[in-house]
Amino acid sequence: MPMLVAVLIVSVLWLCPLMTEAGTTGQQPPEQRQTLTKDNVKLIQERLKAERVYAGPVDGELNAQTEAALRAYQEKQKLPVSGAADEATLKELQIELPSTPAGER
Repeated sequence: MPMLVAVLIVSVLWLCPLMTEAGTTGQQPPEQRQTLTKDNVKLIQERLKAERVYAGPVDGELNAQTEAALRAYQEKQKLPVSGAADEATLKELQIELPSTPAGER
């Protein structure tokens, strides 16, 4: 019996790295490829303000108020509501961000 338990434990430990790698590709989802700098967030906040869904300061902080405005805008535009500045939302806001951070190419 102890031998069976030991074999079972070793088998599970051996398979753990395989199970964690199975669901990953090493790439970020498309909606997270953009790097949101403070200036990018300010631009998003300005556009949300123009759409009358954001009443907060244009401070470049991606906080709860900005996320709530993103949700309201997504709902208004019949986009999937996530509160994130995803690709579809940025496209609808007519904002194009670089796909890599400045300095990385």
